[in-house]
Amino acid sequence: MVAVKTNKILLAQNVSKSYGDLQALSDASIDVRQEEIHSLLGPNGSGKTTFIKILTTILKKDSGTVQIDGLDLEESEDDVRRIIGYVGQDTERSAYARLTVRENLLFFAKTRGVSKADANESIASLSEIFGLEEKIDSQFGHLSGGQKQSAVIIRALLHDPLLLFLDEPTKGLDPLAARNIRGYLKDYVSKRGRSIFLTSHILSEVEFLSDRVSLLHEGIVNITGKPDDLIESIGFPEMVCLRKVCLEPSVIRSILAKEHILRSIDLDDTWIGFGIDDTYTGMESILDVLRRTGTRSEIQHRRVSLEDAFIHYMGNPKEPFATEEVA
Repeated sequence: MVAVKTNKILLAQNVSKSYGDLQALSDASIDVRQEEIHSLLGPNGSGKTTFIKILTTILKKDSGTVQIDGLDLEESEDDVRRIIGYVGQDTERSAYARLTVRENLLFFAKTRGVSKADANESIASLSEIFGLEEKIDSQFGHLSGGQKQSAVIIRALLHDPLLLFLDEPTKGLDPLAARNIRGYLKDYVSKRGRSIFLTSHILSEVEFLSDRVSLLHEGIVNITGKPDDLIESIGFPEMVCLRKVCLEPSVIRSILAKEHILRSIDLDDTWIGFGIDDTYTGMESILDVLRRTGTRSEIQHRRVSLEDAFIHYMGNPKEPFATEEVA
């Protein structure tokens, strides 16, 4: 089939997948643009890994269409595999335990058509960037969890894929290694003109990396936007957080009745956040209620984050969000 080129390296439309009576995906649609990092977020069981496995040819969809670099996923499966890279969550089974890291990488590079000379050059460069140069000739099975994860990411990069799929890429990594990988991925997209489709439970990582973010809920992608737009759409720039256990319902109502308190978000079972439009007047309004009611609570003040937007929309998944218009 002749590829139809667009500015979208990935275009998935109305993708559905069921496991018996369980509907994992239902008419899910998403696109990834060239030179973009696009992240997919959703609670556990929302269908994220199923979606990625379909897009990387590991699973078959029940219905819908997928094109990667203009190639139909089903009609040109082998061609698609040559231009994508994939890092899944099953790190232990992503390489041969008794082979060294170098042996693993050379083997997988060969399967992708990369010459030994080019593979050795890439292995030397990437192992230094990912902090694996001292472990490159150690057996994969003897590595730590974080080192194995780094090796698997290198494996996915060896053939310089046009589109890289990353499912929880920094799991098990120490903060320094995770930071190095995030920096490399940013450069990979901007300097090499590549694209990345990412899932991660580390919302600060998603906020740092992503050009756009989509939220998946109950098998449907119903919200897409730039991280800053998602954060701004909540309606307030900062919040004051209080411990729920210290607050009577009447205290919460009194706080929400104050002029400078815009709304509240249940952040988790322990904390509630009150959106404010100004640091000083908002904080003073809350403190006034706490003083009058004799309430003592641990208090935190911070700017709204992508994690707050995620919690807000997952709690209100049907609430509309005005996304940027897809070109």
